[in-house]
Amino acid sequence: MISERNILFVLFIIVSILLPGCGGTYKNDNAKKAEDYVWPLPPEQPRIQYVGSVHSEMDVGIKKSGSQKIFELFFGRAALRYLRKPLTVHVDDKERMYVVDTGVTGVWVFDFDNHKLEALGGRGRGHLKNPLAVTSDSKCNIYVTDAGGGRIMVYDSTFAFVRAFGGKNILKRPTGIALNEALNRAYVTDTWMHQIKIFNTKTGEVIKTIGRDEPEPETEKTEGVLDEIQNRGSDEGELSFPTYITIAKNGDIYVVDMMNFRVQIFNGDGEFQGAFGEVGNLPGNLYRPKGIGLDSDGHVYVADASFSNIQIFQNDGTLLLNFGTFGAGLADLRLPAGVFVSKKDKIYVVDQYNHRVQIYQYLKPVTIEEETITTKRGG
Repeated sequence: MISERNILFVLFIIVSILLPGCGGTYKNDNAKKAEDYVWPLPPEQPRIQYVGSVHSEMDVGIKKSGSQKIFELFFGRAALRYLRKPLTVHVDDKERMYVVDTGVTGVWVFDFDNHKLEALGGRGRGHLKNPLAVTSDSKCNIYVTDAGGGRIMVYDSTFAFVRAFGGKNILKRPTGIALNEALNRAYVTDTWMHQIKIFNTKTGEVIKTIGRDEPEPETEKTEGVLDEIQNRGSDEGELSFPTYITIAKNGDIYVVDMMNFRVQIFNGDGEFQGAFGEVGNLPGNLYRPKGIGLDSDGHVYVADASFSNIQIFQNDGTLLLNFGTFGAGLADLRLPAGVFVSKKDKIYVVDQYNHRVQIYQYLKPVTIEEETITTKRGG
């Protein structure tokens, strides 16, 4: 008589044969065509190339053991974890991709090297109420703006909660965040207060406020109203619903001044340096500006939800190029939101309505000197 143990062993062999590819890296049937998507089109020299996209846990190449395969064969697979309503994106120095997903009120961590998908800020003291943006420092400590608590949450590189700073008496709706480690500063946009708060990252204290800073009105108000006019302004250095923010190599900060339809630039001390953008539906205009990023050459990338594209500017506002088209195809965008440009000039764009993060590559121009060196080396 065949023992139960032998039956299970036979089933294991059968499943291993029938399911050799389960749990491997997800393969997109159209991935081989990704290189066809470049901007601008030939015969111009390409400057942006489409790389791929990330949608779910399948894209980190999760590997399953034989016992997991058998379990799923008889009891069904667990629900697929995927992006529901992504908002912002960031990649740390370990190449882990963080995506704030308002559809699950949390932060997904895509760890491609270790083939894992993890969730950040789910429970305990580090629980996130309404995360909106995420960034990290050189030690891979993670900073998350949590609008639900009016605070900045800090986690270490293992995702353990470390501390929080800010609070509802200081921040009404923290949205974007950028770090200057050299100065120990965190720049946080407070969208409903129409300000940028500069924090000391060591002490959590506010160093300075950028934008108008008027006294609290005496009249009774409804907390959280979106038509709040206190501190709103359109002059140089004033803000109207600022959202996302990024930092340049020289320490300048670039902020999306959303309802002024422009990008404003301040130095590390919060002093106004310049601005560009105006409302309109022509190339170079801004209509619904969202995320912002900077590449290694200082080009400014601005996502516009109305145009369903990314516009690339010089810091004086000169339009250089735009890429992306409305749609659900391979390199398309529908309601682009957050933008992040890595040290390797990979451009990560939250493609909100397509429930994915689109990835592009900035192709740096090769100088004559670089080409000569490469040729001499036989490259």
